[in-house]
Amino acid sequence: MRIGAVVVLAWGLLGAVAPWLANDVPIVARADGVLRWPVAERLTDGFSEAPGARRWKDWWAELPVDASGGDWAVMPPWTYGPGEVLPGQALDRPSASHPLGVDDAGRDQLARLLHGASTAFLVAFGSVLLSSCVGCVIGGLAGMRGARSVTDVVATRGIEVFTCFPAVLALLAGATYLGPGLPTVVAVLAAVQWPVFARVVRGELLSLRERPFVEAARGLGEGPLRILRRHLLPELRGPVLVAAAMVAAEAILAESTLTFLGLGLGLGSVSWGAMLDQGRAQAYAGAWHLWLFPALALASAVIALYALADAWRARPALTRPASAVPVRAPGAACSAAAPDRGDRGRRATS
Repeated sequence: MRIGAVVVLAWGLLGAVAPWLANDVPIVARADGVLRWPVAERLTDGFSEAPGARRWKDWWAELPVDASGGDWAVMPPWTYGPGEVLPGQALDRPSASHPLGVDDAGRDQLARLLHGASTAFLVAFGSVLLSSCVGCVIGGLAGMRGARSVTDVVATRGIEVFTCFPAVLALLAGATYLGPGLPTVVAVLAAVQWPVFARVVRGELLSLRERPFVEAARGLGEGPLRILRRHLLPELRGPVLVAAAMVAAEAILAESTLTFLGLGLGLGSVSWGAMLDQGRAQAYAGAWHLWLFPALALASAVIALYALADAWRARPALTRPASAVPVRAPGAACSAAAPDRGDRGRRATS
């Protein structure tokens, strides 16, 4: 579990800070007396230019070393961007200046790999968040109403329909008719994956609602919402976490597959699937570095998520069945804790 958690956490952190870790624009710069944030500008507006409509790296290269002119800039640790073209370096093998090599368009592979991690985990997080919200609500309503209720029958039929529909066909249809883009991919993946959460939550609630501790709470007059919040939701933590890890792995694989087929995020987006497609196209030229490193990144992230799901499933603290915790009336605990005086005296005499 530790290795899987470390790998997932590492890729997640690298993806989260990738724009500030590898980019050809400064993180923060003082240009012509104005404080600017070029990385943030590129993330929000899609572009950022230095004074005089120049490239930021050209402007940065002309700055005096002692910043005597008043202008300065803080560049990322890796000063190559995912879309920056390096003239005359196409298909360069891994070297000291480019540890993962350069692709066929002259772009640094390390920068693209880091930004691909950002895309992968953004898709995974968005699809898991959206599908879990929809699935947990539908599965929760079906489970709380009980088996054979109208809500449960409708929810079960909906889960069966979406589960039987081919996921690859849905992804291809959504990418074709809705157009490429991150919102489209996240929405289509959530539409395909919400039955996973609904089925898990419904099954757990149908089992938990018949447990003695729930019957005892119901007998004491606790309402459905209070029972759900205090007794049932804590028991759903483990199964939902396991489902989330598996759905995240499937989302990363699905997004990479779509992009590999040319139906993913579209032109200008960086994805591990697009890097694999480039490697396939240049495999005849012996450019092994174009497919090897994105393949290792994709495999490590997916395997780590599945290993994390298996580890969570095996942890008793997360997935143990709810025990029959006695629920007493307010005065029962006091009466049980205070023994009778006569009985205490008889025990002392004996």
